[in-house]
Amino acid sequence: MNNRPYKTASWPFGYQFLLFLFCILISSPIWATTNQVLSPLPSPVIEKWQDFELVGQSTLKRFGFHIYDSSFWMVDKQSATQQLCSSTCALSITYARKIRMQQLLSSTKKEWLRLGYADQYPLDAWLIMLSNIWTDVNKGDQLVVVSDANGTSSFYNRNQRLGVIDDPQFGNAFLSIWLNENARFQKNRRELLGE
Repeated sequence: MNNRPYKTASWPFGYQFLLFLFCILISSPIWATTNQVLSPLPSPVIEKWQDFELVGQSTLKRFGFHIYDSSFWMVDKQSATQQLCSSTCALSITYARKIRMQQLLSSTKKEWLRLGYADQYPLDAWLIMLSNIWTDVNKGDQLVVVSDANGTSSFYNRNQRLGVIDDPQFGNAFLSIWLNENARFQKNRRELLGE
C-alpha cells in the first residue's frame, strides 16, 4: 500500500499569473467597446451642441492595418432611421496613422464618384473648399464634421473649428461616404448607424 501523502496538482504561480493576464487581455476589448467611445466629440463641439447622442461607432481596418476609429452622433437619435441627418449630426474620426491631405481629398472624390454623385453635385468646388480646411493628419489626430439642420457643415479638430462649408447639399453628400446604403465598408456603416 502506498503511504505517500496525496498531492494535488497545481500550476506554478507564474502560469497562474500568465493565465490571469490572458483573461484580462481577451476581455479588455469588450470592456473598451461597451464602456468608452472610440472617437469622442471634442470640447469645442460639445460646448456648442450639448444634446448629441451617440448613434454608433466603428473601427476601420484594411489588410490588418488600423486606419481610424469613428463615431456617429445625432441631436435627434430617433431620426437616424428616417433620413440621414434630418437633424444636426456629427461624424468624428480619430486617425491611427499618418495620411496626407491629398490622399484624403483623393479618397473623398473617389468615393463620391463611386456613389454616382458626379452629375448631381459640384464635387470639384467642394474639394477646393476642403483643401482650404483640411491639413495632413497624424496618428491620434481627430477630424469632426458637424452638419446642422440649416445645411451648414463645420469641421473641427480637437481644439478648434477649422472651417465651414455653407452648402445645404454638402453635409449629406459628405456623410454618405460612410453612411449611404452603398457605402464601401458596409460593416462599418452598420456599426455607425447602431444596427
